[in-house]
Amino acid sequence: MPVSRRIKKKSADAYHHGDLRRALIDAAAAAVAREGVDALNVSSLAKRLGVTGGAPFRHFESRLALLVAVAEEGARRLLERMDAAAGSTLDPLEKERARGIAYVRFAVEEPGAFRALTHADVVAASALLQQMAAAWQKTMDEVLGRDHQGVSSPALVSRSAGMLAAQALTYGLARMITDGLLGDLSAEEAERLTYEITGVLGVGLGASS
Repeated sequence: MPVSRRIKKKSADAYHHGDLRRALIDAAAAAVAREGVDALNVSSLAKRLGVTGGAPFRHFESRLALLVAVAEEGARRLLERMDAAAGSTLDPLEKERARGIAYVRFAVEEPGAFRALTHADVVAASALLQQMAAAWQKTMDEVLGRDHQGVSSPALVSRSAGMLAAQALTYGLARMITDGLLGDLSAEEAERLTYEITGVLGVGLGASS
């Protein structure tokens, strides 16, 4: 048997034994990175992977379910990176700055996952992504100094103004980079740019205010 035919048979056998789910998630992330969420086509993925058009639906009931899987896996990796970055400092505002920088770097390194986990329809279909968003909001409330009685600390709110602007800007910056609006930036270049921008906005400064 020719080598190429042996490889093809081995790949098909591997998919029948459960690797197709993993292959679909990886292929979907790559496709979304190239073309965007709305352009994802499950039939094209099946053809690319050398399986029948119906094979993907034995693992994912719909195109949206596949996108949710891509997004949830990406969200877990993103959370790990952001938490690791935040662990380098004790200051609450600097923690958020570190998380923002890690967020942008993740977007550059994993644009397919980033696009999926920030797409409104995908978020609406994922309880996990919604729970993560709620947890993020709780963290922000703590940084802003809101206690359980709804009382806010004016000093902390004042100190957080720059950080909140930076948080909004890091999302926009991540989208601009993944959409190619700033050229072909490396992860290191994107990280330096995010650090400079959040510094200009005064994140972590104003301790005397």
